[in-house]
Amino acid sequence: MLKVSRVYKFFKARDSSERGVRAMKVLDDISLDVGRGEFISLLGASGCGKTTLLRIMAGLLRPDRGSVHVNEQPVQAPRRDVCMVFQNFGLLPWRSVLSNAAFPLELDGVNRGKRESIAAEYLGLVGLSGFERHFPHELSGGMQQRVGIARALVRKPLILLMDEPFAALDAQTREKLQEDFLAIWNQLKTTVVFVTHAIDEALVLSDRIVVLSSRPGRVDRVIDSPVSQYRIGGDVRARLEFAEQAHDIRELLRSERTA
Repeated sequence: MLKVSRVYKFFKARDSSERGVRAMKVLDDISLDVGRGEFISLLGASGCGKTTLLRIMAGLLRPDRGSVHVNEQPVQAPRRDVCMVFQNFGLLPWRSVLSNAAFPLELDGVNRGKRESIAAEYLGLVGLSGFERHFPHELSGGMQQRVGIARALVRKPLILLMDEPFAALDAQTREKLQEDFLAIWNQLKTTVVFVTHAIDEALVLSDRIVVLSSRPGRVDRVIDSPVSQYRIGGDVRARLEFAEQAHDIRELLRSERTA
């Protein structure tokens, strides 16, 4: 489904003398295969290149070396069947909830009646039936992110890329959205790549966790979640294997910081 092959990325950065610029390596030989319907989390410290890798997958950035393929087709620009959900919601304040959710279909040239019908369906899926005529400023942060998720789903993407979508929310809202999104994913079986710096979130949501090293980002370890079979409708945080795996990942990240 999604194949990342030996990806490198460099950014220009001012050198220590402030007299010139140098090439700063952000991603170092990243390779990754994601299967159809799989839920993968990219986990690592801030600055390790998680978001950069996600944007390369989305076709928003080009790798300096290496390649990304979706269904054996190279990703060289944004695709309609690969959609992103951002941390900052990105809703248009002058548009209603329904109009925001329908916006990608409007860009695709879908007629108003059809696009609003599809958008209403996905707003219902994310728990926002009855809020179609509201505006973003009338919604809580969690509700705004639900609109963002519905907006990404209306195109029925093959792959959903999510860049720390719940990071700005309070703990209770974040856990509720995690549970609700898992139920949506379980229903739709969309392939998901999810960026997070939270160990517990990665374990709660994922089939596999890709741990990235500190900059430059490399694949340090790929971990099969020991609680993935219990995550739908259950409290995986109460399980012993959750605590043990969280401890192991925390030690891995701590050793990376002190290396």
